[in-house]
Amino acid sequence: MKYLLAFVRIVLLVVYTLALVLSLFILYWVIGIFNKDLSVRIIHYLTPALAWPLRVILGIRVRIFNRERMPKDRGFLMASNHLGYIEVIALLKIRPMAFVAKDEIEKWPVIGAVVKAVGTVFVDRRTGGLSDVYIKKVSDVVNNRINFWFAPEKTTSDGTWLRPFSSALFVVANQLKCPLVPAVFVLRGLNGKPIDEKRRSQIAWATDKKGLDTPFFKHFLRFLTLGIVRIDMHVLEPVVPDYDDKDIEARRAFSNEIHRRMSEELAKHEPDFDRERTA
Repeated sequence: MKYLLAFVRIVLLVVYTLALVLSLFILYWVIGIFNKDLSVRIIHYLTPALAWPLRVILGIRVRIFNRERMPKDRGFLMASNHLGYIEVIALLKIRPMAFVAKDEIEKWPVIGAVVKAVGTVFVDRRTGGLSDVYIKKVSDVVNNRINFWFAPEKTTSDGTWLRPFSSALFVVANQLKCPLVPAVFVLRGLNGKPIDEKRRSQIAWATDKKGLDTPFFKHFLRFLTLGIVRIDMHVLEPVVPDYDDKDIEARRAFSNEIHRRMSEELAKHEPDFDRERTA
């Protein structure tokens, strides 16, 4: 039965993805003839509606807590823990959001243009968040009234711990003096039952306890067999950073404070959360 479910989901995903890619590709270029920034902004505003069918097809159910804390004005940054791909899809339920992606994706035929159309920032990950190119690209996106999400951990975990943060990724929020909204995602259940350790690793695309990685497509195909996954999103109070970018200790202090707040929030809602674990 689970393989039949996976097959149906694959068919629906292929059909929906082809229709989405084609329509967004055309919309981006048609509106872009007159105003490229406007075309990106319009498609960006459509992303919550476009993500709804994905959540239905993939069986992702999201509850949002403290939604009222989200800034009303467009053009803010959001940081959360990183479980893989599930929280990215869940995130779009609350607001339109752009993301960061590897720069080679921009060169992919058609798909690269579509991903770019929703405001995605393409970066060379080797240069990190202090890259002038990264800072300028994210600043341009936020100044275009597009909300931007990033994962300060830079890679994934299984949701029971929080990796150290890259302090450099907060520089854009500090320079623009725009709200930074921390949030945490908590895996709540699978098919109406609590999530055990084995199932957790099938939902969160992260290294296992032996430090081994599961290839993306292998993990995703297994995810398609799981059924209904429930995830909670807890929004924390927004913060407008104000420190000297050149002072690395001040930058780290701000990053550590956000890490502390997110750790405390995770500890409230995730019974298996290990605050002491860092690697």
